[in-house]
Amino acid sequence: MSKVRFPRILAAVALITVTLIGQDIDEAIRLFNSYHFERSRVIFNEVVKDENNPRIAEAYYYLGRLSLAPDSAISFYRKVITKYPQSRYADVAHLEIAKIHFARKDFNNTIITLNQLLRTFPDTGVKDEVLFWLGVSYISSGKKEEGTRILQELRTAYPKSVWSERTLRVIPGSEPAVGQSYFTVQVGSYRDKNNAETFAGEIRSQGFDVQVVEAFVKGNTYFRVWVGKFASREDADTFSLKLDALGIKGNVVKSN
Repeated sequence: MSKVRFPRILAAVALITVTLIGQDIDEAIRLFNSYHFERSRVIFNEVVKDENNPRIAEAYYYLGRLSLAPDSAISFYRKVITKYPQSRYADVAHLEIAKIHFARKDFNNTIITLNQLLRTFPDTGVKDEVLFWLGVSYISSGKKEEGTRILQELRTAYPKSVWSERTLRVIPGSEPAVGQSYFTVQVGSYRDKNNAETFAGEIRSQGFDVQVVEAFVKGNTYFRVWVGKFASREDADTFSLKLDALGIKGNVVKSN
């Protein structure tokens, strides 16, 4: 009987271990999505200490997202690509590296990285976004015809994608003078002012103009994190793309 029970015990222990590992990473992702970056970073750093962790590639990917220094982020993404090429995060790791190159205006390496991504992962689930950055990079590098062709391909293949819509915002329009109202990019909204100030500080450390704005909505107070001031929505949209390239997601809003 003991010979039968022992394998079952081992199997149960293994199942419990995997479950706990998954719960740790899921909690880290939840913290990441709620802007508790330092707490999530601690968990991810613990995860990558175990090379046998089945979700280690995922942890490396998020550590890249959490890195404020571009070179450090690239290092984490390259670990995903080289050590875990079959991971479902390998293609998006390529994409994140490409967006860092784009933010640095290194359009040649952006193009090389994105084309490599498409060759390695022809059925990638982020192909619409890949085509967007590829088209914009070609245009930015002076190859307007090639870039336009790729953006047209994006609009044809993914007409309902947000990236297809963004192709219309690549070239800014006229620039009216900044008056009392302006356009900005909202990257967060918090009920707790301290959380808003902490997040604003992290973005400000990267050299951006950031402000925390208090807003009252249906009797509740929110603290919104705004980045930049622009005379036109087109300029704000273009700046939003640059923030996106750095992993900072936001929406363009107009001040009152």
